Amino acid sequence: MIHYFSKGIVLEQNKEPALSRELAEFLDPSMPPKYRTGETGDISSVGPEKLIAIAKEAGIVDETDGQPLFEKLEKARYNKVQTLVADAIDDEPYISSQLCPSFQLTDQLIGGVELAQKIIGAQKSCIAIYRDIYGVGIKIPEKLGEIPIERISGTYPAEYRSKTIYQSRSTAVIGSCALIHLYRAVYEKRCQTTCFVTVAGDCVATPQNLEASIGMTVQQLLDHCGLSFEPKRVVVGGSMTGYAITDTKSTKITPMTRGIVAFREDFDEMNYTCIGCGRCAQVCPEGLSPYYIYKFVTARRYAMLRNFDINLCIGCGTCSYICPAKLDISSVIMRGKQEYENYLQDQLRRRQKDSAQ
Repeated sequence: MIHYFSKGIVLEQNKEPALSRELAEFLDPSMPPKYRTGETGDISSVGPEKLIAIAKEAGIVDETDGQPLFEKLEKARYNKVQTLVADAIDDEPYISSQLCPSFQLTDQLIGGVELAQKIIGAQKSCIAIYRDIYGVGIKIPEKLGEIPIERISGTYPAEYRSKTIYQSRSTAVIGSCALIHLYRAVYEKRCQTTCFVTVAGDCVATPQNLEASIGMTVQQLLDHCGLSFEPKRVVVGGSMTGYAITDTKSTKITPMTRGIVAFREDFDEMNYTCIGCGRCAQVCPEGLSPYYIYKFVTARRYAMLRNFDINLCIGCGTCSYICPAKLDISSVIMRGKQEYENYLQDQLRRRQKDSAQ
């Protein structure tokens, strides 16, 4: 078991009842499935290069980082990594769009792990799952098939930390859903046209995990699950790392849309202000000072950001979660990262112009 003694917070998971409910298909009939060319054949005789080509043709995207799966497989094979980790950690509240398919499509996940292991040439493999999930209606076993489950412990963001530590050990980390799609591409010739999404929140009448067609709108998924209240805030992506949207009818889901969470309250409307408590700095896993970064970004004092390492922000949302004033600190800082980069580029152009004169 991996355990992390570092800054962060312990989050209420709120994964039920979505996690225990049956994974449901919700497909758009106007978006028919796509199939790759060629025959399935005897997989035992298919080499790694051909399997990588299949992953490329199928258009599989890793849901954890948005990278094409074939690129990750090529890199891992080139680096001769010895261990493959299927990432099903899901440490954000409400979100269980990796856990649910892992337990309900177990044969496909195991098959995908075995294929990826063959491509990479890894000697070992495991499935990583967040340990600190309580009150769920399913029992987490020690193994799925013959593949051991490694329980990731520690404060949020455990998934980010685990990737950093795993990669330092010459280990390839691939999202469990991408591995399920790899199995389908090889054995069923199916290209990736769907993704797994958790639809939850205190406005959703029937929280559940869906396999939905990529390109469907957020509103379609919310309507399918039903709304018990009109949401004031809809977050797409993850409850901590996602982004709030106002137009649910035109926002479409992508391979990286791991969740849609609808809330009854929108704290932005309450116009709270920072009270200077410093809790955001106490819990920041990167040891930053979100209080000062937030202030300088909102005041557009970009020159001051040189001393506060804004580029190290990982966008985990911990600062926003802990803030007693419910300020959207994380989104402001992430926006500020791009604005700061633009500021530095502008400063560089000015210096080059001055030196040329």
